[in-house]
This record gives sequence, structure tokens and C-alpha cells, in this order.
Amino acid sequence: NWLVEKKVRYFIQVYLLISVYSNAHLKVVEPPSNLVATQISSKSVRITWDPSTSQITGYRLQFIPMISGGKQHVLSVGPQTTALNVKDLSPDTEYQINVYAVKGLTASEPITIMEKTQQVKVQVECSRGVDVKADVVFLVDGSYSIGIANFVKVRAFLEVLVKSFEISPRKVQISLVQYSRDPHMEFSLNRYNRVEDIIQAINNFPYRGGSTNTGKAMTYVREKVFVTSKGSRPNVPRVMILITDGKSSDAFKEPAIKLRDADVEIFAVGVKDAVRTELEAIASPPAETHVYTVEDFDAFQRISFELTQSVCLRIEQELAAIRKKCNGHAILLHSGSSNMVFSDVTSDSFKVSWSPAGSEVLSYLIKYKVAVGGEEFIVSVPASSTSSILTNLLPETTYAVSVISEYEDGDGPPLDGEETTLEGRLPVSLPMAGGLRLDDLKLSWGAAPGKVQQYFITYTPVSGGETKEVTVKGDTTSKVLKGLDEATRYALTVSALYASGGYTSPSVSPSV
Repeated sequence: NWLVEKKVRYFIQVYLLISVYSNAHLKVVEPPSNLVATQISSKSVRITWDPSTSQITGYRLQFIPMISGGKQHVLSVGPQTTALNVKDLSPDTEYQINVYAVKGLTASEPITIMEKTQQVKVQVECSRGVDVKADVVFLVDGSYSIGIANFVKVRAFLEVLVKSFEISPRKVQISLVQYSRDPHMEFSLNRYNRVEDIIQAINNFPYRGGSTNTGKAMTYVREKVFVTSKGSRPNVPRVMILITDGKSSDAFKEPAIKLRDADVEIFAVGVKDAVRTELEAIASPPAETHVYTVEDFDAFQRISFELTQSVCLRIEQELAAIRKKCNGHAILLHSGSSNMVFSDVTSDSFKVSWSPAGSEVLSYLIKYKVAVGGEEFIVSVPASSTSSILTNLLPETTYAVSVISEYEDGDGPPLDGEETTLEGRLPVSLPMAGGLRLDDLKLSWGAAPGKVQQYFITYTPVSGGETKEVTVKGDTTSKVLKGLDEATRYALTVSALYASGGYTSPSVSPSV
């Protein structure tokens, strides 16, 4: 469908193209091969493919949902791109994935696979979601009422929770605080960068014993743990998970309010004799998703999935709220590129350049479209490049361009700019014959803008017959066509071909 629609728009502009250009000039385009889907989550799929063997101008990707009313995703990428992470898909949905090789208006047969996104399983999203970032503190009751045997079960429960997250300084950080009469930081947010190290620390931290001063412990978390010097990060969701087995020995309501007012999301897990009304007063609302009680320490497994799900979904919601505060941009944990510059502007192409982003950048994604609205095109550029030539543009048209720095765990802020292509110039003037044989014709045209590699000429008898084609060097603006039929009218076209793979629309001369 996309090809037909694009042709219709093109024919309205230059309707003679169909009779003199399409059959002879548009060669068969070989499709790409070996299409593979990897890194499949509930919202994204990464696809890779082997390049087409033809000389092409790009690839077109379609993600067609196999459900009624589903959103279809259509993307265009440059000829050098053979991998792309397609985001914003629907969970638990089967997609038909088509990849076409494209040369101008001509598309290859698609290479097709079927792939289904995962269900929303929060453990998977917390461990694999590229945008999941949070600072999480476990506040663990280590009072005498717990006992050594049950304390071992608390350690096992903490290990299950930790494994739900992907641990890294740019994703989820974990801190552990044990409290009884006094709080004690077992390790800070920035102490460990690997899940294995955190699990080892959890399995080895000592049981301290004492009374249950929950209020004092929450004040300690707010003042001593969620601080920059201990690894707390700005614009990142803060979560505290309280695990206790009894009633607090000190005042707890005011410390809990201050902790929540500091934008800390509190979850509470009560065991045995823990008072639910007290837990509800401590935890963030609603209690249905933030307060959990179990009859004994052996029942932790029963709530582990539900608690993990609630924590991770709340992190997602907090991330969305933070992005909204940042005007919809990605959370600025990564640097973006800077100093966008446009150059080599022609009627159908221009070069965009930028200063490099951070040292850990994996690639750059260039998104561009007509500024007043239109289909968005995408070009992926490796981290070693800081420029790209955008081709097959419309003349005298302003384009909005964004350069996005891609990192392993998220994107940097976009670098935006606009550029306008030059006025289009028709390369063909009226053909003339002078001092030549009757079966020869001298064809002349005005030079096309930009650095032309060669001109492509077609000529076809108007009454019907074989279309012939010739090429000349880009610095030539005339050509003698030999071996023509006497007393025959010909339809002629000339296209300018560029080294980048782009070309001008064919100019059509009157029949001669």
C-alpha cells in the first residue's frame, strides 16, 4: 500500500513519468535476506537483516499487528542500516514484520517474519527494560523478635527482590539498611554495581538485634541514604521497601510523611504480629498495592511476584512523571550531541553534522521529516560518525531534523534543527538538432544542482517501441543520440544521479 500511495502522489506532480520512465529505468531491486528478531520485550523488538545486493537508497520496515484496530508501524532507514530497535509496540501482540529494499520509488519483494511481543511481565521489564532507572532502599527490621532462623529467610526474600532488577549505576541501584534500636547502613546505593556483589552482601550481613525504632530508621533513610554522597541520583525514582515483624517502638507517622514528601515511594511488608494499620500509615497510597502482610516468614514467596510487579510498575509511572517535568525529554543521565550544522545543501539533499556525545554512546539515530507534517524517516549512524547526508528530499522544503544519542541503557536528549532544500531545477531543455545526420539528435540540458556523478538519459518512440538508455559523466550537459529512426517522435527524460545514491526527479522533454 505504501508504494502505491507514494506513486500516486508522484504521478500527480509529473504524470508523464509513467509512460516514459517507469518500465525501463526502474530495475528489479533485490530484497534483503536473513531477517531475524532479537531482544523481544513487551514493547520493543530489535530486528537485523543482511543487506540487499542491489544498489539501493534505503529500506522500508513495516510492523503490522495481527489484531483488528492495532497500530501499524512504518519506518524508513538509510541504505547502510541493517539493524533497528523498534519501540512503542503493543504487548502480547503478534506482528507481521516486512522489510523492503528501496531504490527511489521501486521496492523489492519483502522479506517477512512473524514475531510476538511478550506479555507484560514485570520481572522481565525491570531486568530488561532499557528505561528502568531507580534508587531502591531495603529497610529491614533486625530486632530481637525476628530471630536468627527467620533472619535467614529475610535474606532469601531480599535476594529474590534484587534479582528482579538490572543493577548498574545507570539503571537500578540498591542500598540496604538494617534497623533495631539504631539504624545501620549495610551498604550504600553506590557501593555495588553488580547483582552478584549485592547478593553476596545480603547473604553475609549480620543480625544485630534490639528494639524496633521504625520512625528513627525512616529519618535515617531520608537524611543519610537518599543523598548524593551515597549515590542518590536526581530525576530518578526513589523507592523504599520496609520489612518488619512488629509494632514500632517510637513515633513513625511524621517520619513517614517527611519521607513521602521527599518523593520516596514507600512499600511495607509486615510479618506475623506487624500491625496493618501502622503499615498503611507508613506506606504510600494506595494500600492495596503498597502494603503486604504474610502469616510467617515462610510465606514470603507468596507475595514476591505481586510486590515486584507493584514496585516496577510504580517505577515506570514515576519515570513518566519525571519525563513530563523535563518537557517530555529522556531523563538526562546521558549527554546528547551538540552543535548541529547543515552543509552541502541541494534541491534534494543536505548534510547534517554534529559534535559527538559521551564516550559510551553506541550509535546515533537521525529522524527527519517535512517540518509542517509528514512521514518520519530514520537513519542509524555508528558512534564513529558525526555526520550523514540525507537524500531524496523535496525541493524548496523545510525539514525538521533530530539527532538522538543511543546508549546501552537509554537515549540522550535529542538535538533538533531545521534546514530548507534549494529550489528544484529541471535539468532538461528543448533538444536541438544541428549539423547532424537525420538519424542523430543532440540533446542539451541545464546542469542539476550539487555534485552530480552522472546523468541518466532515456528515449522512447512515442508511437511505441523499445526504450533505450545511456549515461554521461556529471560534468556533461549534452549528448548526441545516435541510431534514431527517421521521421519518428521521441519522448526523452534526463535524471541526475549523485554519489550518495540519490537522484533528481526525471525531467521530461516535449516529444521531438
